[in-house]
Formats: sequence, structure tokens, C-alpha cells
Amino acid sequence: MSVLSKLTLTESMDRTKGYDPIRVRRKKFAAALQDQLNLLNATEAGDGYRRVRMQRKRDLETDEVFDIEQHRRVSPWWWIDDDGTVKFCLRYGSAKLRVKDGKDVLVLATTEELRKILPGLRQEALTGGLDGPLAEAADGLQARFNKRKVGKA
Repeated sequence: MSVLSKLTLTESMDRTKGYDPIRVRRKKFAAALQDQLNLLNATEAGDGYRRVRMQRKRDLETDEVFDIEQHRRVSPWWWIDDDGTVKFCLRYGSAKLRVKDGKDVLVLATTEELRKILPGLRQEALTGGLDGPLAEAADGLQARFNKRKVGKA
């Protein structure tokens, strides 16, 4: 039996090239949701969670390049209210996402529900279901940045 008979083939299409801000926003938001899931799992297990980022450095004396692990703190996007409900606010950077009808906080009964909903939210972000709120948040952040930048000049 041939190896090619076991594979799925399709027509070739042009590969997406260059910088696509929509795709970058999706990936950044999906990575942040994955960090929230990892933080939730670590918190419930009694451990701490820090995102690991690799940074490349060069030793000026030997001209050798090496990688350094940087541990970044991840802040939880959820909190438990006085009545015991779990509230979860979706964020893109420092901006809150207005997901549905201008509302930005999801209300859940337990952290177990939050654990179940996070992979679905992540998949929704990757497929483009949250492109509207992400674009709105990114535009708001960009407007604040530009306003501050113009004020300095």
C-alpha cells in the first residue's frame, strides 16, 4: 500500500504572506486565554503559574548568543464575588472586550464551568468569532496610544 494513498490531498492555494493584524490579534488573544486556563489549573492545584518567555542575549566579550528564560506573571481575569459566583472579564491588553450587547463580564456558577468554557472561547477566537470585539478593543488601545504620543510632541 502506497504512502500517498493514506494521505489527504487538496489543491494548492496561495499562502498568506505578510503582516495580517487580524490573525495576530487572534493568536495573541488565544494565547492569553490559554494562559488563563493554565493559571486556573495551577491555582486549583495549589501551585503558581508564570508564563515563560525566551529572550535571546549576546555576550559582548565572547560574542556568544544564548537564550534566557524569563518568567512573566499572569494576572487572573476572573474573581469570585461575595455571593459565590465566578465573574470572568475577557481582555485584550488592558482593554475589556465588550462581547455581547455591550457587556464585558461573563457570570458563571463555579470555576469548573470556567474551566470548561475557556477552550471553547479560545477556539472561537481562533476561528474569528470574536474579531469584532477584538478590533474594537485594538482600535481603542491604539487611539489612547496615539493621543498620548501626540500630547508629548
